[in-house]
This record gives sequence, C-alpha cells and structure tokens, in this order.
Amino acid sequence: MRFYNPSITLLNYFAIDCKKCIMSLNLYLILYLGAALSQLHAHKVDWPLDEWKIIDPGFNSKTHEFKETIFAVANGYLGSRGTFDEGTPANTNSCSGTYLNGVYSKHAIEYGESAYGFAKENHQILKVPDGKDIKIFIDEFEFKAQLDHVDNERYLDMSTGILTRVIILKTQNNKLLSVKSNRFASLTHSNLLCTEYEFTPLNFDGHINIQSVLSTEEHNSIESDDPRVAELSLASSLELYSHYNDELSTCLVHKIKNTPQSVASAMLHQSCVNFTVEPQASDENNSKTRLKINVEQGKKYTLSKYLAYADSLDNAQNLQNTVLEYLKKASEIGFKELSQLHTQKIVSFWQQADVKIEGDISLQQAIRFNQLSLFLSVGKDGKRNISAKGITGPGYEGHYFWDSEIYIIPYLTYTQPEYAKSLLLHRYHSLNKARDRAKEMSHDTGALYPWRTIGGEECSAFFPAGTAQYHINAAVAYAVRCYYRATDDFDFICQFGGEMVFETARLWLELGHFSSYKNNQFCIDAVTGPDEYTAVVNNNFYTNAMAKMHLLFAVEIAQLMQNKAPKIYKHLCENIKLDENEITLWFTAADEMYLPHDETLNISPQDDGFLAKKSWDFKNTPKEKYPLLLNFHPLVIYRHKVLKQADVVLAMYLLDEEFDIELKKNNLAYYEPITTHDSTLSTCIHAVEYAETGDSERAFDFFSQTVKMDLDNSHNNTEHGVHTACMAGSWIAIVNGFAGMRVRKTGLFLSPSLPKEWPSFSFLMQFQGKTIEIEICKNDTKYLLKNGSELSLTHFNQKIILKEGIKHIALNQTTGA
Repeated sequence: MRFYNPSITLLNYFAIDCKKCIMSLNLYLILYLGAALSQLHAHKVDWPLDEWKIIDPGFNSKTHEFKETIFAVANGYLGSRGTFDEGTPANTNSCSGTYLNGVYSKHAIEYGESAYGFAKENHQILKVPDGKDIKIFIDEFEFKAQLDHVDNERYLDMSTGILTRVIILKTQNNKLLSVKSNRFASLTHSNLLCTEYEFTPLNFDGHINIQSVLSTEEHNSIESDDPRVAELSLASSLELYSHYNDELSTCLVHKIKNTPQSVASAMLHQSCVNFTVEPQASDENNSKTRLKINVEQGKKYTLSKYLAYADSLDNAQNLQNTVLEYLKKASEIGFKELSQLHTQKIVSFWQQADVKIEGDISLQQAIRFNQLSLFLSVGKDGKRNISAKGITGPGYEGHYFWDSEIYIIPYLTYTQPEYAKSLLLHRYHSLNKARDRAKEMSHDTGALYPWRTIGGEECSAFFPAGTAQYHINAAVAYAVRCYYRATDDFDFICQFGGEMVFETARLWLELGHFSSYKNNQFCIDAVTGPDEYTAVVNNNFYTNAMAKMHLLFAVEIAQLMQNKAPKIYKHLCENIKLDENEITLWFTAADEMYLPHDETLNISPQDDGFLAKKSWDFKNTPKEKYPLLLNFHPLVIYRHKVLKQADVVLAMYLLDEEFDIELKKNNLAYYEPITTHDSTLSTCIHAVEYAETGDSERAFDFFSQTVKMDLDNSHNNTEHGVHTACMAGSWIAIVNGFAGMRVRKTGLFLSPSLPKEWPSFSFLMQFQGKTIEIEICKNDTKYLLKNGSELSLTHFNQKIILKEGIKHIALNQTTGA
C-alpha cells in the first residue's frame, strides 16, 4: 500500500512541510507518516450498495474514526464530525470535533535554524465547543455508546443531505427505548447545526432524562503522534471570555488566542411536548442542560436541539447576542421547516450537477458522495475557501492549497459557477497579503500567493516543497481563465480577476530571466513543480508552461479590458502602476519561454536535470518501503527519477491545446511507470490523459481508484478528513476524461469515449448561464439544452447548435488514435 503526504521532522534542524503537513522542531529524529501509523488499524468498510445513501453496515471499533469523517455534516461555514450522539464507545479511537471554515488560531513556527523569508506563524482551523453529545437516562440508568444497544442503524441520505440514526436502547430491567436522530448543518442558515431526536418507549411508561452538553473538553481518544491532530485542540486555541445560561439556552464566548478575534457557541432545546428543565451544574468547560420528559408506551416524543456559531470575522459587534438571536430564529422557524429549506438546497444542487452512471451502483454511490461532500465543504461567501480536508476533520490543519484552483474551481465552474466565483473572491480579498509576501521574498513588484494558508500569510515551514512552488500563482490565473471562459463574466474580470492576473503575472519577470545559455530563452530557476519528490530545480516544465499560459492570458485580459472597458482599465493600470512596456515584456517572455524537450525520446523533461538522474529501483523496493519518504531521506529521493504525482502529465491536461497527441502519449508512457501516486491528486489526472490518448482500460482503472479513494480509505488517512481535490478529480476524470470535455478560447468541445464497463453515463453541466444534459452511449451522444435559447458546441469535429428542449443526437468516433 502506498500512502499520501509524509511528514518529517529533522533533528534540531528545521521544520519540514511535505505539501500538507507542518511540524515544529523536535529534539529527536522522527520519520513519521500519520497514514502509515493508521494503516496498523485501518480496515476497509463494505458499504451496502445504494445510489442515494451511504449506509453504515454496523459498528466496528477499528473503522469508527474513519466513519466519523464519512458521516460528517457541513455547510461551507461549519462542519461537524459524525460522532455518535451518546459519545464514543469504550476502547475506540475517535477524533470528535466541530470546526469553522476560515476561522483560525495562530501559533509561532519554531525553527532550530531559521533564515530570512521563512514563514513565521502557522494557522490552524478553529475547533469550537461541541454540542452534539447527549446522555440518556431511564431510572437513572445511563446508556453507554454501543454497550446498551439492541439495534443500530445509520445512513447519510445524499438526496437530502441529512444524517439519520436509529438505535434501540435496552436497560438492565429490559426497558426498550427507540431513539431516532436527524442531523444537518443548515445550508440556508449557515450558523446553525440542527438535530432532532424522536424518542419512543417501546415497552414502558415513565420518564426519560436527557443531559445535553456544550463542551470545550477534549474527547479524542486517538493514539497517534501526528501533530496535525494532537495540536488542533480547544485548549491551545481558545480562552473563555463569557458564559451565559438561562433555562433553555446556553452560550460560551471565547477569545481566539494570539489573535484579536472571538468566537461564540450557543445551544437551545425545543420540543412540542412538555418537559421539565432540571438544575445542572455547569463550569467553564461544560455548559449543561438536563431535561425530563414523561412518556407513555408507543408514543413518539420529539426534541430539537440547535447549535449556533458566530465569529468576529463576520464583524458581529456582540457575538453573544448574535448567536442567541440565531437560536431564537431557529426556534421560530422550527426543525421541520429548517430541514425542508436545507433539503431544497440539496435538491437544487443535484438538478445542476448530478452525474449518472449506468451499470455500477458502487461507482454511482461514490461519485455522488464526492460531489455532495464538495458542495457541503466549499466556502460560499467569498470570505472562506475550501481546505484540503474540507470541514470534515483536522487533517492539514484546515489549510488552503493550490488544490482549490487546479481541481475544485474547475469542477465548480461547470456545476455551481457562483461558488467558483466565491473561491476566486476569497483569493482576491487576500491579494494585499500576497503582495506583502512577494516583497518579503525580495520581489520588487507583483504578488505571490502562499503555498498553504488560511488567513493569507504563508504557513509553509519547508520552503523546498512549499514556497518554492511558485506555480501557485499560475494556478490562480488558470482558475480565473477557466471561470471566465465558462461564464463570460466580464464584470468579474474588471472588478477582481484582472487585478489578480496582472499582479501575479508580474512575478514571473521578477523570478525568471532571459538566459544566454539557452539561446536567450526565458528561464525560471530554483522552483519546485507539483511533483514533490523533486525539489528546487531549474526550468520545471510544468512551472514554465503554466507561466507561459499565465503571461499570455494576462496580455489577453489587458487587451480585452482596453477594448471593452477602457476607463476601468486605465484606472486599474494607474492604481497598480502598470504600463504597456511591461505588458509587452510579458508577451516576449511567454513567446521566448523555455520548455524542455528531448528530441530523441520526444518527451518533455520534467526539468533541466531530471533525465540525467539515476533511475529509482522499483523492482527491488518492497511495498513496505512505500511511501518513499517514510523510509528514505528526501535527498535520496531527490537524486532519483521518481515522482510523487503527475507533473508533466498534469501540464499536458491543463494546457491541452498546446501539445499534440503524440507528445501526450510519450510523456504518459515515460512518466507513469516512475510515478508512485503517493498523492491523492495524481490518479485522476492520469485517468484523463489515458482517456484522451485512447487507453480506456487504464483510464477506467485510474478513475476507479480516484472515485472511491475516501469511501475505501485507500490511502489510510481519511479518518482525519476527506480529500476534496481528489473528490473533484473524480468528476474531472468522468467529464474531462471519458466525455472529453474541454472549454477553449473558441468554445465548448467534447470527444466522448464510453468505458466498456458501462452501458452509458450522463451528467449535467453549466456553461455560459445555461444547463446542458449530456448522455454518452456506446454509439452516440445525446445533448439536451435545458434552459437558454441556443448554444453551440463541437462534438469531435462536428459543429452543433443546440435549441432549448430539443435533444440532439450525435454519432461518436474512436478517440486517441
């Protein structure tokens, strides 16, 4: 088994960040990989097949922590892990928690040996007081998780976005109580986490007692040295500021340590039956409410529990009043209507984005789970992005990476363009901090986006696999180009996109140079590409190719704005001190960009020195030696021809018009055999390129690995959160791979190829304000424009004009020849 994202701390030397793990100085040499440790107790779950549900096959202590991720609920602002209502069973690993996206604590990064420009502070997604737990008593008998269960059913309904659990509890006196709970993080009231309990005494009359707790105590029982998890704690991040209680509601306000920010958490109970509130001791760590309900056999009794969260990022003046007002509004609306409003959002989402796979329920289930998880995790207000683990766990400390721009924004652009725009606006709002980072890195002009961040500052402590990845700038430009081509949103370009593209483009001229040793071609030295098994190289092919795209797009946008919005363009140029000479230099640098090429092999060398390196001995590397960074010093890996993930192959996909099919085939044939796919970002890109070059069998294999990466926990670290970029990659593999969809400057193109395993597949996509339904069968493809007057596209080489409501059938061709 090969793993993802190794993390290393070197003895008394410096902190290391291998893409998505950050550690401070330790006194002893530690070679550590969280995923490797979790492998010791990781077990695959055999999920019952259902197109619209993820059904828990039953409790297993070895998979409980993993399933906390799978059954997490979120809405883009808050996310809460899928822990049991009654707490964690004994002798079971758990990583309980509720998190707020975009809200973070700061902690100093400690180096044994620092240097100029190193990141100074780390950001950590904020873990907030958790209020999901309830304790249930009958005759003072407290039910314990799993110990007193006669039956236990749990499922996530992907058609509604609601997590449902039904348990039957049994006392020592054989009294039976059925408890049904429905839980969701509201999509219409994003500050609310809502749960409804339905209690049914099956064979007794009497009363039940319920103790509900809003707690800052740590309930994690995980046994791991992984600092990404252990350091993400309430105690290290929050300091109590105020504590409020009345009969039915409670509120905690905390200061976030090392920041001027605050956060408030509150809880309220509501029921349509009479209940008694009993006095309960509370302290600064636990705010408790104890309820007593008189019950009769066979009757159902409902209790709604609302948790509300707010933070000062939203500029709330009085956080306590704000969250209590959220609770008041929730009680006025009621659980039933809140759940209906939430479900309507889910239904609307599927009407825009659903993918249907005929002939394989398992893959159908997986792609829907991936899409729903992305929808629930993505920031929707321009103030928040989407982290590598969404809001489903503490993995990677909630940091944002290039994953957003290269994988997730393209997916959102064609399914929910409004949220693609929200993520781009988040980047725009941190542009000034990117300008500051460029200056810190000794660049006179321009902006440099951080490799990993929440608040906009660089948090990567290991520059070879962090700051050296300057291609993050090109990723932002690529996402803007993708969004603009698909939406024609020129206002966005004028107000936000143009400035981002221009300021980030400037950095390439600061970074690169026209080299006399390369026939005066434009070269970029000392950078790291997507492949983190090679670091700090000259002329990384991917970086140079993406820089060329970036510069040419900047020139294109400048000309577009000058022609269509000259006043706005002039004002922007004056504001950022941009002139025509600089724009001309952008074009010259792009035109003279050095792109390594080996004439003998007809491939694109990954960098100037890659082909000259010694080959990795895959034959004599046993499987227990993977991932390589668990067992080999980074320098050993850097000296060899071995990849962690797609690099040149990724460029072939993203810049598809720039390279012919023969070069793509050759690069794929050369690089895939020496790629470990230790990153979850890799397999989807290989699926796309194998589909494009005609190897449908390998494309399907890589797609199958991608789409079930989290449900199968195949990298053994899903227990700390899902892999959002990989989830988007599963859609990319279907739509850009099997459907051959590309959006180019001249329009929408498709060249479908149906996997032999499927009778057909179909998907919905958004393009230029219109919804298109596309069904791909063995011999033909059916196009249906669901709204809008007409739309033109190219099917293979055939130009098609779609009319609203009229299905167009086009014959398929053989691709990849």
